[in-house]
Amino acid sequence: MFQVGDAVSYGTSGVCTIAEKKKVCLAGQPCECYILKPVYDRTMKICVPCNSQVLLERMRTLPSKEEILELLQEPAPEHNSDPEVRKERYRQTLQSGDRHALLRMIRDIYTERRHRHAMGKQLSSYEDSALREAQHILHSEVAYTMGIEPQEVPEFIAGVLGRSID
Repeated sequence: MFQVGDAVSYGTSGVCTIAEKKKVCLAGQPCECYILKPVYDRTMKICVPCNSQVLLERMRTLPSKEEILELLQEPAPEHNSDPEVRKERYRQTLQSGDRHALLRMIRDIYTERRHRHAMGKQLSSYEDSALREAQHILHSEVAYTMGIEPQEVPEFIAGVLGRSID
């Protein structure tokens, strides 16, 4: 299990450190909790009850540098032209926090953005929001693991892939 001081990825909050494990009163009942502090948002604290399997499953170990580099080499997904199918898939991906699915989602939204841009249109507000959320999660993991700042991640990824940034 996790220890105080560990860095984890938590839900859509991105990389957090486990600041402490303590008893708190939740809904009038004492409960052992992990207290998480997001690395890139020092103003926030997150309380994760140790007896909530659903919330504990949102705490994921961070990838190694090798795993990040392997992840970036995965092939791009097939693009589904049905916006409702994409929207549901994006919702499930954000909920799962799976970094492989997040990267596929980001690549899929980039494909849709290029397609729409060619027609003089923009992404839907949902796709734009989903893209920002997925990038926040993935960029925080890549930044923390690779020892760079989150704003440097797009350039890092482009360099790994040998491409220019969109």
